[in-house]
Amino acid sequence: MSYFGIFMIIFGVCVLLTGIYAFTGHSIGILTERPAFKNLTKSDWKNIGKWTIVVSLFIILIGILGIVFNFQ
Repeated sequence: MSYFGIFMIIFGVCVLLTGIYAFTGHSIGILTERPAFKNLTKSDWKNIGKWTIVVSLFIILIGILGIVFNFQ
């Protein structure tokens, strides 16, 4: 069994949920304390969420490939 693939899929789903949360226009609390993220608008959060979703799909794809090829 490939624990790497399972871990990557779980991590990808967590990143996906964070991206969906940001894509709906919500600000992520831990990031809003940093000076670079203080004055972001809803459209900025949607853009950040969109790219987070794209990155999470790549992470999930790596997890699926890890399971298929059984990397250890």
